[in-house]
Amino acid sequence: MKALKEGRSLNETIYARIRELILTGQLMPGNKLKISDLAHRFEVSLNVIREALSRLAGELLVDVAPQQGFSVRGLDAGELRDLTEQRIVFESIALRKSIETHDVEWQARLVAANHRLVNTPQTLIEDPTKLNPEWHTRHEDFNFIMMENCGSKWLFLIIKQLAEAFSIYQRVLLPVSAEEGQRNTDHNEMLKAILTNDANSAITILTDHLHQTRDVMLDAMIKVAPTRTLPK
Repeated sequence: MKALKEGRSLNETIYARIRELILTGQLMPGNKLKISDLAHRFEVSLNVIREALSRLAGELLVDVAPQQGFSVRGLDAGELRDLTEQRIVFESIALRKSIETHDVEWQARLVAANHRLVNTPQTLIEDPTKLNPEWHTRHEDFNFIMMENCGSKWLFLIIKQLAEAFSIYQRVLLPVSAEEGQRNTDHNEMLKAILTNDANSAITILTDHLHQTRDVMLDAMIKVAPTRTLPK
């Protein structure tokens, strides 16, 4: 790990690496996180791994239980519903503020981000059953650019944290190409509303889009675990 010590602190780097593995789906929800295995993988001490996992538990990306240790936070239907509603609350506020304080540069960045998104395949060419990581990244880019003009770093931070937690569900549950055309239509319509400064329409499209995505993932969750009783 010599190369890591030359840049950011070792603790910060290991925390960031494990966090990325979780958010990109390389460490799946429910997976046990053995401190000794991670320490061996990254060639660091047990304390460095323990500190990183404790930080991630504070961000609700990792669960910790007495006598059981750490694990990647599992999928839960009730939590997905809650995440969706909180995203709608905070993103609606931010989107309205972003539109109110719009400028040409922000609008141009949105147009470019939307162009990249709708021209990126949602699924992998070599495996159409899997979500394309590049599409997911560009989807997040478009969403964050929409919100970043809100004028509040704290509001934007809350939005990013909620979106990251939501993305774990997307990477595992979001079905493939059957819904792709509709999603592209949603983004195009949202962009049109933003560019015409129609905040009410933009927020309505955003709300419907998040609700539709939630419902698709809830259906997928039932198929993954058909015997599980999902909370209302």
